[in-house]
Amino acid sequence: MGEVAMNGTTSAWRRWPVIASMVILAVYLMLALAGTFLGDQANVADVTRTLRPPSAEHLLGTDGEGRDVLSRVSVGAGISIMLAAISVALGAAGGLIVALACGLGARWLDRVLMAPMNAVLAFPQLLLAMAIAIALGSGLTSAVIGIVVTIIPVFAVTLRGEALRSRSEAFVEAATTIGLPRWRIALRHVVPYLGTTMTVQIAANFGSAVITLAALSYVGVGARPPTAEWGAMINDGLQHAVSGQWWVGVAPGIALLGLVIAVNIFTDQVRARRRPAGW
Repeated sequence: MGEVAMNGTTSAWRRWPVIASMVILAVYLMLALAGTFLGDQANVADVTRTLRPPSAEHLLGTDGEGRDVLSRVSVGAGISIMLAAISVALGAAGGLIVALACGLGARWLDRVLMAPMNAVLAFPQLLLAMAIAIALGSGLTSAVIGIVVTIIPVFAVTLRGEALRSRSEAFVEAATTIGLPRWRIALRHVVPYLGTTMTVQIAANFGSAVITLAALSYVGVGARPPTAEWGAMINDGLQHAVSGQWWVGVAPGIALLGLVIAVNIFTDQVRARRRPAGW
């Protein structure tokens, strides 16, 4: 009985991080949903209420333009989650296509496709995304393109090894023997085979995409004023921090930190549960 109780307690302790992270992520989703109804209010400037501290009227205070910080944080949650999800989805799709072509195609195709992938990985992700965003012109669209370009090689390199390994699997060899076309083998057999690795990589790269998007907006090549994006809000809050209006930059900073931590905890738990036995 004692052993059973101990095992139950241990199992509960193992479950609480993923439960906590899922609860926090659910809160962020609700915050983002609320932001869709506060989009107009978040950009309404009022010089009569500039830099007011947190109060019952404005729970997170107001910024230098008199805009409600809580409303802008809510809108920023929607922007960060949506654009990070789009970036990771496009990056995963691009990386998957490259990995399937390398894994099921000819050797020369593998060498041709992987050369630029490895070249992109040689550059720091943030610097490359920044260079692309600057070259395309500042804005959230340019930032997303820069993030996607840096994410594709991550998925391509990771999934390529799994795709190559799938060649020796019995179900792929059987499908090849009966003469199924490669595109059908890829979609029907190899893509489900890569599902576990894809899940972990999507979760891992989501947090990275959120940080990169905020960093690009922070340095001025992402969101343009008056867009309520966390990185831009943190940058705006710096000029007020020295004079004591800490809430302008701290609120979006804590929101960004909380989201990334929750995503990382969730990713670690997914990776641990997907890990093969004996690792």
